[in-house]
Amino acid sequence: MSRRHWVALTTGRRFHGIARSINRTRGSEAVMALSLVEQALIVAAFFRGRPSNHQVWGSNSDQVLTLSLFYTGDISSDDCIKRFSKRSYISNLYDRDGQLTDEIAARYFHLVRLLRLHGGLIQGGGDLQIPADPTYTACRLTDAGVKLACFLIPKFPTKPDFPDWPDNRNFPLAP
Repeated sequence: MSRRHWVALTTGRRFHGIARSINRTRGSEAVMALSLVEQALIVAAFFRGRPSNHQVWGSNSDQVLTLSLFYTGDISSDDCIKRFSKRSYISNLYDRDGQLTDEIAARYFHLVRLLRLHGGLIQGGGDLQIPADPTYTACRLTDAGVKLACFLIPKFPTKPDFPDWPDNRNFPLAP
């Protein structure tokens, strides 16, 4: 990876060169600048986020956070399915006091950071300032983010199906 690409990816500047890098190198340069958690968030946003050309933003950050926990091995497939068992509700986001659980709060911090540093890959909707609540915010991938996600998906475990709450996008993408 060139120094220019690395600096652009890690400083938070909006840099269109990342899209060219993804096209030229099949995503390997962009992946090097992302942590495993950030990669998992990109893949989760692929399935749970709406397409970038969709006019309506739905609150889905909670879904992206939960699915990313599965991708990083922090929750099991069965636990992930259980959390998605009720349509329009993700369980285990809050503790008994009504605060975000530590795992969700930490993952939300990573999502907000990803949105700030890599705006060329992912966009946010709603008030994404910490301590905002993921239940009321949204995120979706840009076209460059979708290309990167397609490169990353095979690196992660197969996503469980949620029969009562289907994904917004399938892989592989239809032509």
